[in-house]
Amino acid sequence: MSIEGEIKIEVEGRHGQVKSVSITSSRPLHITQLFKSKSIFSVSDLLNTLYQLCNTAHQFSFLRLLDDSGIVKLSQNEKLAYQLLLDIETIREHCFSIASKWNPESDKSVDTNIINLLTTLKEIGTFLFPDSDPLSLRDKNLQDYKSIDKLITKLESQLGLFLIGNNSNVFDQFSDLDHFNRWLKNSDSRSTTFLNFLKDHKFDQLGNIEALHMPKVDLQDFSTLMQDSNFIKQPMYQGQVFETTPLSRQSKSPLIKQLSEIYGNGLFVRSVAQLVEVFELLKGIKCNYIKLKAEEISYHFQYSEGESNAIVQLDAARGNLVHQMCVDKDKIDSYQILAPTEWNFHPRGVLYKMIKTLTYQDNGDLFNQIKLLVNAVDPCVGYSIKIKNA
Repeated sequence: MSIEGEIKIEVEGRHGQVKSVSITSSRPLHITQLFKSKSIFSVSDLLNTLYQLCNTAHQFSFLRLLDDSGIVKLSQNEKLAYQLLLDIETIREHCFSIASKWNPESDKSVDTNIINLLTTLKEIGTFLFPDSDPLSLRDKNLQDYKSIDKLITKLESQLGLFLIGNNSNVFDQFSDLDHFNRWLKNSDSRSTTFLNFLKDHKFDQLGNIEALHMPKVDLQDFSTLMQDSNFIKQPMYQGQVFETTPLSRQSKSPLIKQLSEIYGNGLFVRSVAQLVEVFELLKGIKCNYIKLKAEEISYHFQYSEGESNAIVQLDAARGNLVHQMCVDKDKIDSYQILAPTEWNFHPRGVLYKMIKTLTYQDNGDLFNQIKLLVNAVDPCVGYSIKIKNA
């Protein structure tokens, strides 16, 4: 069992201009009502079952809620391990998206490098937490960084082969514009094939709008807002509909700044931001987690007499994820989740604004352009596109 639902996109056009855009969602956002009156153990199992996509992000959010509520105590070493797993998950989600969606229409081939890459990413979690579910509430044994050191080296090589086209100097391509352009010209990797396809077909500035990235939020403000189901369905903050995407996180990257001056915030820059993020995460994994120590983890649960409230946010692969929980003694009283898809596929959000800028030759051309934009923003559920003529 998993979360289902669909994003429906209906676009009306006339004489090569987009006249109206409708974006609706059938995602079952009320699903967390199932958590009410259940134990934390039941909710932990439900989260693991229901949220297959970005599973680590959801389970880590729940553990942080329990920690903030004083129900369990997470060590700093343990939190470090979970953050490492979250980074691995983001790399996996980006790479799978690239493997499945960065395909020019004439290219239907499957890159076998992605299979080896996904296997290594899974092995990292298995080696770090052998014989246990790393984010469950059950006893588990965390291994030190040395247990995955060779796998990280292997991961770097595989990312180079899959995304760059070679397994040496994988970070150089994104250091500055000169290195990037040289790589774009000389490599025949999946990434450069797709990026050059965008340039050759004049799709590089597709969907170029003024980006409205989510600012640092006041979680106390969010705590109140998230009590309203309408906010979770169609969120607005400070009167604005923000986007929360890999571009949002990488907008201060020197290369992304340089590319934005040339291409704006359209499809090309959004695609490169995804690549930049993968290698920034890899760089962080090689530096930020080397002090990770072996630890036997066993929780001692403590419940307060009254209600306990907590709210946490973290960066999941597709954007900012917020979980909020109210616990009454040992049972969940209420639980809310605000996922990045609700921001990015808001009826007046970033995708809406990008589609409104499109011009086209015929319905097929419009459909293909919309598909490119949807894939760039990357919903966590399936989607459908319907074109109507005015």
